[in-house]
Amino acid sequence: MAEDLNWAIGGEAGDGIDSTGKIFAQALSRAGRHVFTSKDFASRIRGGYTAYKIRTSVDEVQSVVDRLDILVALTQRTIDENVDEMHEGSAVIYDGERSWEAEIPGEITAVDVPLKSLAEEAGGAIMRNVVALGAACEITGFDVEYLDESLEKRFGGKGSKIVENNKEAARLGQEYVRENYDLDHLGYELETTDEDYVLLNGDEAIGMGAIAAGCRFYAGYPITPATNVMEYLTGRIEQYGGHVVQAEDELSAINMALGAARAGARSMTATSGPGIDLMTETFGLVATSETPLVIVDVMRSGPSTGMPTKQEQGDLNMLLYGGHGEIPRFVVAPTTIAECFWKTVEAFNYAEKYQTPVYVVADLALAVTEQTFPPETFDMDEVEIDRGKLVDQDGVDEWLDEKGRFRAHAVTDDGISPRAIPGTIDGAHMSTGLEHDELGRRTEDEDERVEQVDKRNRKVETASEREEWDYREFGDPDADRLVLSWGSNEGALVEALDLLEERDVTVRVLSVPYIFPRPDLTEEIEAAEDVIVVECNATGQFADLIERDALTRVKRVNKYTGVRFKADELADEIEEKLAAEVPA
Repeated sequence: MAEDLNWAIGGEAGDGIDSTGKIFAQALSRAGRHVFTSKDFASRIRGGYTAYKIRTSVDEVQSVVDRLDILVALTQRTIDENVDEMHEGSAVIYDGERSWEAEIPGEITAVDVPLKSLAEEAGGAIMRNVVALGAACEITGFDVEYLDESLEKRFGGKGSKIVENNKEAARLGQEYVRENYDLDHLGYELETTDEDYVLLNGDEAIGMGAIAAGCRFYAGYPITPATNVMEYLTGRIEQYGGHVVQAEDELSAINMALGAARAGARSMTATSGPGIDLMTETFGLVATSETPLVIVDVMRSGPSTGMPTKQEQGDLNMLLYGGHGEIPRFVVAPTTIAECFWKTVEAFNYAEKYQTPVYVVADLALAVTEQTFPPETFDMDEVEIDRGKLVDQDGVDEWLDEKGRFRAHAVTDDGISPRAIPGTIDGAHMSTGLEHDELGRRTEDEDERVEQVDKRNRKVETASEREEWDYREFGDPDADRLVLSWGSNEGALVEALDLLEERDVTVRVLSVPYIFPRPDLTEEIEAAEDVIVVECNATGQFADLIERDALTRVKRVNKYTGVRFKADELADEIEEKLAAEVPA
């Protein structure tokens, strides 16, 4: 059998698919196993196919694959959707007492468990999914006791009786399979270790990074797939003196966040593509008023409403160029869930050091995927806070004009002006969305206009000189075939390298987390015979940037089905592109 196990549960929205999957993922994590999850869900509250898949191993896993070993099927569609990924050693757990009759290919082991009846025996039909978890534990040789802590965490707030009923439901599922089936031929035996892992998704990592960075105000409006950022912060940021506000819409959210930032708080908002559209006007005000603000865009399939619960990286051009006029900005795109934490910390530092809005760009694949990490991955002692040119009453004097007025938009060599928050003695000033002079007063003077525009743009030039806009490298550093990627594709690419190596195909992979400013890749591109850019959109927005920077054509691997890349799929795509001609 393969060293990793791929498990999934599927049914309709409203069937408790997500909570069931998370219970099992937490149990596997607590057993010292690595976990990588993926979700397929419809944009509706009830009905429509939804699934939760877990890949688990004692070794690190960073991607989904085209193989499914154990499937809990609550509907026939679940079987139909996943049958192509199943094999002779796969097993399907289903409830034969239900009204639908499962159609399962003969080479796949069918495990008929009366989920509803056993759940009722334990205390209620609602626990049928937990019965299925117990059955899965028996099939995979996984001790059902590892479920106990996850069940306590999930249902502890509902009282001890509910917790005990769920534990009983799991054991009834385990016992039923043990007494009625001999599945030794499947060969599953999940190894456990003493390792201790943290399990979290990208949205949670962004929220955790915001708190660690000192964010003390968050305003947002619920929108898939960014809502979990707000959910994570709610109840946590308050412990550090912060506040979460659910605004009436995205316009209100960014304006509230702007107000908090003007008051001196590290402030953030998060949304998805449609929300970024609405926030764009205020985005210009943030930049012109030189207010430090972090804006998170968790991308999904567009345009318009698009497919709210599906994967895509289609917002890049909007984030780089959106807004009327010319607006200096930073665009940072984490490439892993762990980087969602660290790049959020960096974003707050960039925002305050350069008094510029910063986009943190994630996508649905990062946002909803749960993955395990050693606790030291998020070492809070390594978090550094840099508030930039924040002046107090002792340093404000050098920034006063001849009349004693604070020059909040002073023209400087590096483009960065001093910043005084309300209450700073002699630091009183105004800022306006109109073009302004050094004091923040509106102006249409030609020389002052040019000075302020050049000053604001110089901040990006300064950052390009001072910061390390680097990339992450994998594969063979001497290979003459180069693969470039950004965002959530890194994990699948890293695992695709092993598959390519088995085919005697060596490549160098650069995963780029900084989009603007970004590293100069000209030397790396010129040294390569083949250059391939991998991204989840139709037009190749990042590839366009690479071609413009390096003045050369590249090959493109694009996916815009609404589903993330898989490692084996990417290996095939890269091998195919290497054999193709570069487009004219």
